[in-house]
Amino acid sequence: MSKVIGFVFVCLAFHSTVQAKSCDSVKSLSWLVGNWYSESSKLKINESWKQISGKTFEGAGSTYSIEKGKTVSSETLRLVEMSGEVFYVAKVASNDLPVAFKLTSCSAKTAVFENPQHDFPKKLSYQLTKDNNITVLISGEKGKGFTIDFVENNDS
Repeated sequence: MSKVIGFVFVCLAFHSTVQAKSCDSVKSLSWLVGNWYSESSKLKINESWKQISGKTFEGAGSTYSIEKGKTVSSETLRLVEMSGEVFYVAKVASNDLPVAFKLTSCSAKTAVFENPQHDFPKKLSYQLTKDNNITVLISGEKGKGFTIDFVENNDS
């Protein structure tokens, strides 16, 4: 009986190490690659990612206001692997310089990027949903934030 229990513990330990995901490589984020969109009665939001090297993904995002009939914001995005860490770098019109967020945790279907010194957002949490879409939680201090539910855009 003790051999069976020992075998079960070894299997569980091996299973948990296999399940753990290293956050030191952009390869662990390959599920982000693609074209994603979200649409409401007021906004159309697009985000796209492509892998351009073994250590870099490039992305772009834009928000189109249906009410105003024009793009109201856009950003260039980059995921960069440097010195064993991964950074999400966003360049938006409201900031003179790009803003970097460090990948602080990840799994096979999640990635959390943080920059506690930035005004807003401080955290970007990406999650691949069970139906292979992506939910992004953009958050700051005191509960400030919002969620974007993206679906894959196969037309692009």
